Amino acid sequence: MRSSGLIYYVVLGVAVVNVSTASILVRLASGEGVHGFAVASWRLVISSAITLALLIALGGGLSRLLSNLYDLALMAASGVALALHFMLWMHSLAHVNVAASVTIVDSYPALLALIGRFILGESYSVAQYLGSLVAFLGILGLSIVSYTGDLAPPGGNPVFGALLAFGGMVSVSAYFAIGKVMRAKYSTLEYTAVVYTIGALIAIPLTILANVNLASVTPKAWALIMLVALIPMLGGHTLINYVIGRLSLLATTVPILGEPVGATLLALLILGEPVSQEIAIFMALTLSGIAMVLVWEELRKQSPHTS
Repeated sequence: MRSSGLIYYVVLGVAVVNVSTASILVRLASGEGVHGFAVASWRLVISSAITLALLIALGGGLSRLLSNLYDLALMAASGVALALHFMLWMHSLAHVNVAASVTIVDSYPALLALIGRFILGESYSVAQYLGSLVAFLGILGLSIVSYTGDLAPPGGNPVFGALLAFGGMVSVSAYFAIGKVMRAKYSTLEYTAVVYTIGALIAIPLTILANVNLASVTPKAWALIMLVALIPMLGGHTLINYVIGRLSLLATTVPILGEPVGATLLALLILGEPVSQEIAIFMALTLSGIAMVLVWEELRKQSPHTS
């Protein structure tokens, strides 16, 4: 790989590691009695405040964006999609088991491959499509062996849960696709400041409508929520939005399938949850698929006819 391009893969790797901490931090916050909806809402509120402050401090502004209502509308749609992704996927876990929910919501590379190819006009090699499939099969296997039990949790509706997870998949696909388009015009801070703010404005009323208390948070929970905003959000999503302006849509998003792998390893180190031989095999399969996509992304850039 060329040294000039290597930095983007390094940044993407850091982003995936940071995103992987989300489930651990949310679980620790739930242990403090904080609902997942509340964590998602405060995550967006804090992130939007920080990105807006950084944008202003660095001499940036939103005047250029505010003069283009079409772009502003697209960014607003991305913010809505991000909020819906967090809310729908979290709520799906109350109605369908973890394996089914994760498998459905992590199927977004299939949709993004179609969006990238037929809407954004990107070209992918056969190896990249194959790598995406391998990574998805790894996630499918990891989800199945990581969870055993009934399809629906007590009181849950598995059909409704599957629909919620599917909605979470569609919404995160929209978020990434719009990000790919907007990052060609605007800086990372300009884009994320608007998207995170819109996301917060959507998530808070949805959380209130769900009758979730936003104010009942212990000091320890506030610290955990701050870490969620700083690490998986600013150090994860924001870095992904930086890289998405440099790499193809598929190469940027398929590596995010490594999140369950990172979360599993962190659960082993922090929570003491064991990793079976089967889980290790599917983790290796997922990482192999991701590696295929990234290696052929670089080969494709160096030789457009590589397949």
